[in-house]
Order: sequence, then structure tokens, then C-alpha cells
Amino acid sequence: MMKKSLIQRVKKLMSRKDKMPYKYTTSFESEIFAHQINDEFISEASLSELSSLVPKDIDFEKNVDLLGVSFNAAVVNVFNRNGDGIDSSTALKYNDQFIHKPTNIEHNKDKIVGHIVTAGFSEYGSNKILSNDKIENKKDPFNIALGAVVYRSANKSFAELIEKSTDPEDESYYKKISASWEVGFSSYVLAVGSDKLSEATIVEDPREIKKLNGCLKAYGGSGKTEKGEPVYRLITGKIYPLGIGFTSNPAADVKGIYKDQEENAESIKDDSEDKISQKIKKTVTKEKNIAMENIVNELKELLVEKKIGEEAVASMTQSFSEAIRQKNEEFLKEKEALLSEQEAAKKEYEDLKASVAELESKLAESNDRINGFENEKKAEEAVARFNTRMDELDSKFDLADEDREFLAKEVKSIEETEEAFASFSDKLEVLWKHKSKENKEAFEAEIQARIDEEVAKRVAKASEEVDVEEALDNAKQVDADLSNNNEAIASKEENLVDKFKKAFSRENIEIS
Repeated sequence: MMKKSLIQRVKKLMSRKDKMPYKYTTSFESEIFAHQINDEFISEASLSELSSLVPKDIDFEKNVDLLGVSFNAAVVNVFNRNGDGIDSSTALKYNDQFIHKPTNIEHNKDKIVGHIVTAGFSEYGSNKILSNDKIENKKDPFNIALGAVVYRSANKSFAELIEKSTDPEDESYYKKISASWEVGFSSYVLAVGSDKLSEATIVEDPREIKKLNGCLKAYGGSGKTEKGEPVYRLITGKIYPLGIGFTSNPAADVKGIYKDQEENAESIKDDSEDKISQKIKKTVTKEKNIAMENIVNELKELLVEKKIGEEAVASMTQSFSEAIRQKNEEFLKEKEALLSEQEAAKKEYEDLKASVAELESKLAESNDRINGFENEKKAEEAVARFNTRMDELDSKFDLADEDREFLAKEVKSIEETEEAFASFSDKLEVLWKHKSKENKEAFEAEIQARIDEEVAKRVAKASEEVDVEEALDNAKQVDADLSNNNEAIASKEENLVDKFKKAFSRENIEIS
């Protein structure tokens, strides 16, 4: 019964949402600077400007367990890599509320290592401290600057790492730790077009905000609109400064950014962590790790409330942590298998894509060759069709050279269809009727018939006018020797019919 009740409590803890007066949280990151009373770590003029934020009422020589630090927590009027930002009025109104808020490691609220003691503003680029009246209506970027103390006794190794990260001579750790400011809020508007607030277009219409919410990085978007314009959240209304998380992997574009995650994760570990929690920290995401650790701690509190022995509590929490570890290992194996499948599928896709590209190239070449063959065939058919048509027209009409030149141009322009050529040929039959061979032959035959008819009439008429008997009586007898000559002469002379025919030939007749 107790086991069932415990499981129910754990499930309730896992699904419970913190009842806070804000809906959202975000963070802003910057590099940190460590200070001691002797200014041992102040090596640059820009850094010394922030030293005034280190609490003056703390004697760090006597309080050896404390380390004073100062840092720029965020840049105002500029949007960070998370896609969030605040303006001058919001920063001025709520900056002091950071005082006395905790500092922790990687936003793990169970790993508190200090608290904030001072708050102010600094000039962007130079870190020169700015008074409140100078930033009230400021549109240009400037920094929110904070001062804090780190508890050496809470985590000695982390305090030492802070000192190393602010020492320019320590090449391995210099600027490896940054400060991440966490803030809660419930309302916002959108800024589109630029990461600088002064250059961005503010969108306040709830309907337009709803349309563009999917583009925000906070909601899994790319941070850009469909047109490629950057879009950001401008925090408005009441905000709730929640504290500072010292991180080795900030999301903002700041100095001191983490380079070797595995190495640095080992450097900022809590000495009290056991081996199992170390493995969990290296294999799960930061958000899941924090949630699981909170559940384990609350589970311990529940067991203590039930007055369960320490050994039983340790055993149960150990079992719970081991179950998390096993589930995590299973998840990693499944993730690795899935990634392998994805890589295989990707390779198969790329191979298929390459194969398709090759086939498309070959198909294009084949189509080009086919088109070439078709064009050649069409050209041959066009030449044959032209010759056939010219031969047909030449057989119909009596053509001169200039006629053939004209026809060649016209025939080339005629469409391929037989109907088009037939229509053209019919037009020529009308226009060139006088050139038609058929018409010419018929006309010549008619003329020749008329000539033959006329010749026959003339011969008949001439025969009637000549008296043959009288011609015989008047004829003189000639010598035999001469007869042959006369016959020869007579043979040479044309008879009357031939003379008439010659006289009425087409060459000697002009037809009008």
C-alpha cells in the first residue's frame, strides 16, 4: 500500500507544474569577473569598472569562505540567441529585484553556490558604470550589471574554477564560465526585422502575434518568418528576476563561452555527487537532469516524512537513480540505432537520388538523339514533299525559269497537309490558265483543226478552177531525155496541197 502511494506521489511530482505568477522563463548570458579585496584579478581597465559592484561592506580577508564576483548579466535593447530581449524601461524597473536572489550551477536550483548583492548598469563595450537617469530613455544597447558572492565552502572546486576563468594568464580556463540571468514573465510582444530593438518593427496585435508565435525559437521555430525576417520576443509587463546560473555553455553571443563541454562539465561538478548522478549528468539533457534530481530529492523528503530508515531511503533512492540510468542507457541505444537507420536511409536516398539523376541524364541524351532523328526525318520528308509538288506543278504548267523560282518560294511556305497544297494548286489553275499545258494542247489542237479545214477548202476551190483537159491539150511533148529532168524538177516542187498547208501553218498565222 505504501509502495503504491509512493509511486502515485512520484507520478504527481513528475506531472506537477510550479504555481508561479508567470508563464514563461528565459535567460540571458554574459561573462563573469572575480574580485578579491586586493584586486588580484583585476587586470584590465574594462574589468575594473565593474569592481564597484562587488559589495563594499564585506571584508573578504576575514570572510575567506566568500569570493566576490561581478558580471554583465544581459544586454538591454538587443535580442539574444534565445530570441528574447528587454527594453530600457523594463530593465530600470525590475533590475533591483535581482538583489538577494540565488546563484547556482547550470540553473540547478539544488546547486546554490552564492547570492546576488548589488545591481546596476554598465556601458556596452567599455563596462563603465551608468547611472539610472542616463538609461531611462536610452535606445542604444547597454548592460545589466550585477555583483554577487560565491560560497567557497559550498563548492570549493567551483569557486576555484571561477577564479581560473577570470585569470587571463590561465589559458585553459580563461573566460570558460559565463553568467546566465533567469527571469520569469507572462506577457510579451514581437519584434521583427532586426536584433536591435531600435531598428525592429514592434508587433502588438494579438492576432498577428499568434500567427508568428510558431516562428519563435522558444516554440521550436527557426527564429525567422516565412519571408526570412528575424522575429524575437520583447518581454513586457511585470517580470520576476529568478537569479543567476553559472554556466559553461551559454546560449547568448558572449565572451567566456564553453569550448570543450566534456572537460568543462567535469570541472564544474559538485564534489558531493556520487558516481550514478555523474553518469546521469553526462548522458541526459540539462533540463531532464534537473527534473530527475528534483524528483529524487523530493522522494527523499517523502521517505523521511514516512520515518523510513536512512538505509532504506538510500537503497530506494539508489534503486530509483539506477532505474533512471538504465532507462537512459536504453534511450541512448535506441537513439543510436535510430541515428544509424537514419544514416542508412539517408545514404540509400542519396544513392537513389544519384541513380535517378543518372537515368534522367541518359533519358535527356536519348530524347536529344530521338529529336535529332525526327528532325532529320522531317527535313528529308520536307525535301521529298517539295520535289514532288514542284514536279506536279511542272507537269501541269508550261513554266519559265522565273516561274519556277516564284513557285519554289511559295511551295516552301505551304503547310504540310495535302489540303493546303490542293488549295494552292487550284488557285494556280485559275491564275495561270494560259500557262496550263492541258489548255495549251487543247487550244493548239483546235487551231490545227481549223487550219486543216481551211487548207482543205482552199485546195478544193483551186481544183475546181483548173480545167484539166484544157491543160492536157495545151501540153507540149518533151523529149525522153528531158522527161527525167522534168520529173526531177517536178519532184522538187511542192504540190498545191503542201503549199496551202505551209501557207496556213501556225508559224505564218497570227491569232488575236
